[in-house]
Amino acid sequence: MTAVATSGRRGFTLIELTITIVVILILATIALSIGNRVLRKSEADETRSALEIGATALHEWTETAGRQPTYGTTSSNWSYLLTGMNDSSAYQYDFTIPEPLAGGTDVGTLLGSRERELHEAVEELGHQVWGRLKGNDAARNIMAKIDDDLLRAEEEGDSSVLCLHDSWGVPVMVVFPGRKWRTDGAAEGYNDAEDSSQGLWRDEDGTIRTFEERMVGPARNGRVYLVSAGPDGRFGNLDYSAVAGGDFPPADEPDFVERPEYQHTLDNIYSYEVRTW
Repeated sequence: MTAVATSGRRGFTLIELTITIVVILILATIALSIGNRVLRKSEADETRSALEIGATALHEWTETAGRQPTYGTTSSNWSYLLTGMNDSSAYQYDFTIPEPLAGGTDVGTLLGSRERELHEAVEELGHQVWGRLKGNDAARNIMAKIDDDLLRAEEEGDSSVLCLHDSWGVPVMVVFPGRKWRTDGAAEGYNDAEDSSQGLWRDEDGTIRTFEERMVGPARNGRVYLVSAGPDGRFGNLDYSAVAGGDFPPADEPDFVERPEYQHTLDNIYSYEVRTW
C-alpha cells in the first residue's frame, strides 16, 4: 500500500494581512488624490475654455455694434453719478448695474454671510448680458460652442433666460470697465475726483473703477472680462483701492494678502490676465 504525501499550506499571518491592507489603503489614497487633482484640472480647464468663448462672443457683439458696451445706472444709489447723470432720458445703458452692485463703497457688505446675494446679483447681470448677445447672430454662433451645462437656459415667467456658470455651478461674473473718467465738465459737480472715502478711483485705462473691479481686479485697456469664483465658490475681495499706477498690494500692510477675503480670490479664473502684481 502506497502512502500519499500531503503538503501542508501555511496561511497568512495577522501581521502579513495587516501590512497588505495598509499597502492597499495607501495606494487607494494616492490614486484618489491623483484622481481628484485630475478632476479639478479638468473642471478648471472646462471653465477657462467657457470664459474665453464667452469673452469672444462679447467681443463679437462689440465689433458688430462698433463701440464698447455701456454699463451704468441712473439710480441715486450709484456712488459714481455726477451732476445730471440721474436723468434716465439722457443716459441709456446697454447693461444696467444690479442694485446690490450700485450702492455702497464697502465691498465687504456683499461677502461673507451675504455671498449668496452677490451670486444673485451676478446672475441678474448675466441674464442681461447673455440674453443680449443671443440676439446677435455672430455672438450666438460663438456661444453655441459652450456646453449647455454651463450656459444654462432657465425659465423666468413666460420666457427663457440664459446665464453662464462655471463647472462648480456658480454664475460667472461679467466685469465691465467703468465709464470714462470725466475732467472736462462745466463745473465741479460735473467732474470726477479721486476720493477713497467715497470709493472713487481712476483706473489706468482712464475709466472710473467699478464696484466689481475693486472686488476682483481692474479691467485692462477698457476690455470687458469674465471671472469664475473657482472651486471654492467664493469670489472673495481683493479690495483693490490703489490709485492708478500705485502699489498693490499696499507695501505698508504686510499682512494684506493674508486676509481670508483676499485668499478666496486666489483660485478665481479669469478670461484674461487681470492680476498683474
